[in-house]
Amino acid sequence: MTRTFIAAGLIAASLSGPVQAADKGLYEDVFAPNSSFIRVLAPQDTFATVNGTTVKDFDAGVSDYVNVLPGSIEVSLSGNATTVEAGAATHYTLIKLDDDSFEVVTDEITNNPSKSDVTLYNLTATEGVELYAPLADAVAIEAVGPMAGSSRSLKAPLTLDFELRADGKVLAEVPQIELIRRSGVSIVLTETDGTYTATATRNSYLK
Repeated sequence: MTRTFIAAGLIAASLSGPVQAADKGLYEDVFAPNSSFIRVLAPQDTFATVNGTTVKDFDAGVSDYVNVLPGSIEVSLSGNATTVEAGAATHYTLIKLDDDSFEVVTDEITNNPSKSDVTLYNLTATEGVELYAPLADAVAIEAVGPMAGSSRSLKAPLTLDFELRADGKVLAEVPQIELIRRSGVSIVLTETDGTYTATATRNSYLK
């Protein structure tokens, strides 16, 4: 049976009461139309350099997005550097791997005025990690492989609990994620000695 992500009744319920205050966090159009954005995902680090700009104070291992123009952009972290060929109006996240190299993920960020961008990054060796919303009984993001990420725009404003699952097993949970219109949330799954941890952080831009 096909499952719809958000049922009409759930949407209606989300538009009443304090959830409407989520619209206060709207994203501002302060960048050039063809601007691209690059950030770093490195839970063990505290700063990086993107196109000569230092970003620090990572939240859940995620740095701010740095505004760049399309072209060859140098990113350095922990003494290692790489170059990203940035296209126009595109978001990128560089995941730091165990060997200090980088995996470049293209984030499908839309900053849609009626939706919220949710991105799941799987920093574990587990295959097929999915982001599941129990209240809607639906999978929001499907089958994210190791050291990879995937994004989806969801209806907002809304507050949801999410489970990170693989092969029907719940690996970790992130409760009460506030979905804000024209904004985004990144959820990062890590694993240490067989224990999975998921953290969530709101997408932010260095201005």
